[in-house]
Formats: sequence, structure tokens, C-alpha cells
Amino acid sequence: MASTASTRKSATTRKRNPRGEGERLHASLIEATGELLLERGDADGLSIRAVTGRAGVSPTALYLQFAGMDELLQAVSDEAFEDLGDYMCAALEAQGEDPRARLQAISEAYVRFAEQRPGHYRILFATPGRTGRKELLGAEDQGVGKEVFGLLLASTADCLPQGSDPMPVALQLWTTLHGYVSLREVMPGFPWPDVADFVRQLHTAHFGVD
Repeated sequence: MASTASTRKSATTRKRNPRGEGERLHASLIEATGELLLERGDADGLSIRAVTGRAGVSPTALYLQFAGMDELLQAVSDEAFEDLGDYMCAALEAQGEDPRARLQAISEAYVRFAEQRPGHYRILFATPGRTGRKELLGAEDQGVGKEVFGLLLASTADCLPQGSDPMPVALQLWTTLHGYVSLREVMPGFPWPDVADFVRQLHTAHFGVD
């Protein structure tokens, strides 16, 4: 009799939580957070109530998927890194085998992502305490951010003489691209060069005339 009651209880539980419901809730919370980040520009003042209200669920529903706002923001950060990686990979796939053309394409894709997804870009690099920045270059961490930086690192290595250490140059390229993106946002009236021209000049400064 006890076994029958237990079976009925399990069946009832499964009915309340159908397969896939957790995944849908997880995705809807990440999507809602991303929308709010795009609207607000950063995570400052972003609340659980605002996120769950946008997702159309109760605040308690968030805790079924995440420990709190920090973990939710980390999930958004991971997804944004994946999207950035997709941008960069697509740019590489559209190129041939010329190393400089591939580095040009991947660098432009980085800037375009920041332009088109400003809220997601900010959570990667401009939100205090975000673990995404640690993940990017952590010596032992093999997270999404490090994989994305690896695309730039590998493309940089292809443009250098064999045996050269690409890390210093890749870091300079990355920080310059990030500075270009950040300064253009806060100083839109400045006569900034076109993205393609800026990237080409940046690469010429490091690798010489192509």
C-alpha cells in the first residue's frame, strides 16, 4: 500500500514539473535579464523582482534555477561570451586562409558585437565583481571566456613569426579594441575612424604593412 501511495505521489510531482519546464524557466530568466541589460546598459540596480516580472514568473521561481542574482548574471555572462564567440567564429569562417585577413575579420567582429549587444558587452567587462573577467585569462580556468580569447590569441599567432609568443600582442590588441569600443560609447561626437580602418591601422602598427 505504501508503495502505491509513493508511486502516486511521484506521478503527481512529475505532472507539476513536466520534462523541459525547468529548461524553459531557466532560458526565460536569462532572456529577461538580457533584455533588461540592453535597456538599462548595465546591471546596476537590476533586481530579482524586475527580472521575474519581465519573465512573467514569481520572484520565488528564480530560486528554483539560480542561487540568486549573482549566479543569474554569471549565466548571462556565459551566454554572452558564447554569442561573442559565435560572432568571431562566423567572421573567421567567412575568410580564406590569409592570416591578416582573418585577424582583421575577427577584430571587426569583436567591435560589432559590442556595438550591437552593448548590455551584454558591459556585463562581460564593466560590471564590478563579475567573474567573467577572471574567467577570461585565468591560468587554470577553461571557461567560455578563455575559449573566446583563445580565438584572438590563435589568430594573432598566425600573423607572427614562428616561435613568437603571441600573448603580449594579443593582449595589446584586445585592450586597444576594448578601449576603442568604450571611448566611442562615452565620446560619440569625437571623429572616430571607421571600424575597419581603425583595425587595419592597429594591425599595421603591430605587424607592419600587409
